Amino acid sequence: MKKLLLSVALLGFSAISMADLPESCKTYFDKVDGLVKAIPEGSLTKQQSDMIKQNLEMGKQQISSLSADNQDSACKQGLDLLKQVEASLLKK
Repeated sequence: MKKLLLSVALLGFSAISMADLPESCKTYFDKVDGLVKAIPEGSLTKQQSDMIKQNLEMGKQQISSLSADNQDSACKQGLDLLKQVEASLLKK
């Protein structure tokens, strides 16, 4: 359940065109995509799945509209958050 909530929260930081993004964003998006794929099948309703996809697309648009410096900063913050969450999950 924690992974599901984390995934939904983090999906706001995804990107549309990977080629135009800083390396930090590419790394961040790969990690978020991995988290989404790791959600056990059948643990989401269609409505939840659709919501995650919608949030992912909105996040892609938001990050893509930022300047390169702001993209890099936002993605680095996302990576830091992921590290904290992973460390927290490993302790349990």
